[in-house]
Amino acid sequence: MTRSITFCHVLLYFFTIASGALQGLDSLEDVPQELQNLWDTQCDRILERYKDVPPVSQSPPKEMPEDTISMFTMDGKVEVGKMFVDDTIGGQGTHYKYPLTMVEDMITSAKKLLEVPVQDLPFRRIPKMDQWLLAALKEHPVDGKNVVVFGSMQPWYEAIVLAAGAHSVHTMEYNNVSYDHPQITTSIPSTYNWELEGFDIALSISSFDHDGLGRYGDPVNPIGDLLAMRIANCMLKSNGLLFLTVPVGPDVVVWNLHRRYGSFRLPLLLYGWRHMGSFGWEESKLTQKVDWRRSYEPVHVLQRVGARDEL
Repeated sequence: MTRSITFCHVLLYFFTIASGALQGLDSLEDVPQELQNLWDTQCDRILERYKDVPPVSQSPPKEMPEDTISMFTMDGKVEVGKMFVDDTIGGQGTHYKYPLTMVEDMITSAKKLLEVPVQDLPFRRIPKMDQWLLAALKEHPVDGKNVVVFGSMQPWYEAIVLAAGAHSVHTMEYNNVSYDHPQITTSIPSTYNWELEGFDIALSISSFDHDGLGRYGDPVNPIGDLLAMRIANCMLKSNGLLFLTVPVGPDVVVWNLHRRYGSFRLPLLLYGWRHMGSFGWEESKLTQKVDWRRSYEPVHVLQRVGARDEL
């Protein structure tokens, strides 16, 4: 039976807003042992475990496994919702394909958006999350950088970073994707030729909140999202940046749709990173009661600070 994480002694952290940026989310006064273990484990071992994730071969469980409930809910602090989704297509897996012409069209569209000052973007036609990402990329340029994208079903965010001047993009997915473009490569964990600290920039846009829920064929793991953050950290060069979005609001895990991050789990997710800025952040959203179907996902820019002993 899976051992329960005891979160009762995780101390509440404090938020301060300075120049519109979120501060103080990347530190905890009392770190849960399982999270500490992740950060104490050497990167080569972390990535070796990720490489062992098998190709998609089965559907996710329709109910949260009973022996994982305590961990998923942080000993009852996180509410539970239900909306079952099987994006493995009955365990067969998916394979999304985009030809060169479609990818190039996306890059052209992204370039046009990047040419417009953020305040002049056609807000009604562009999702807020994309507006915030465009603003983040203008403040934290990716020109000439090698980028890894975690989680992707269409190459829109790959197109955005290429339009912003990135040198190359590699997409990591649990299911197969084929994006026909000379600057884009793709892989699933078991087929990637792993290289520690190989990327300058990482993007996880509406992705890590799904990790560990099995929806996309990934292994069911109550700390799958925290493991994903550690994997991203290991794949970045020292001082590399992660552009991250996850749903923010009162804590909830909706089986098996996604997680939403509030006062309890958000600081765990951001632990170990240096916070460089947030775009679209509103502190009140963290505790504002709202249906989990209405997603609010600001963009956080986080920096890998180096080896574990440098934290």
